[in-house]
Amino acid sequence: MVPLAERKIVFDSDEAFVAALQSHLGSALQTVASREDGGYEMLYTREDVTGRFTPADFNRIHGESLLADEPREDAENVFRAGALNFALYTFDTAVVLQFPGESGALFVAFDNDDVPLLPIVEVCTEWMQTRA
Repeated sequence: MVPLAERKIVFDSDEAFVAALQSHLGSALQTVASREDGGYEMLYTREDVTGRFTPADFNRIHGESLLADEPREDAENVFRAGALNFALYTFDTAVVLQFPGESGALFVAFDNDDVPLLPIVEVCTEWMQTRA
């Protein structure tokens, strides 16, 4: 068996990416938002959280976050540990992953349950690399 870190995941569509996340998260997946051309597009929103997340919210949070261009560069310079790969935010009822990218960004939110985080991060990282 090939370790997950050595497998190359190929996504032929945004739907395939969301399906890959759902295969790990199941019904815990809340929303997936992708940033291209300066704005966020909702790739998936679970029915019970529809309206909770908007592209404008993700734009605002991205601009104020550590993963926005200037703060990210500053953090990378301060910590001298290489490029910032992603941010993890934990809340009372949800976990949010934020990934920066050359041509966009990605937010993934899911229920704060017992979820194997590494496979989710790897799927998101692969998807971000296919979009670069």
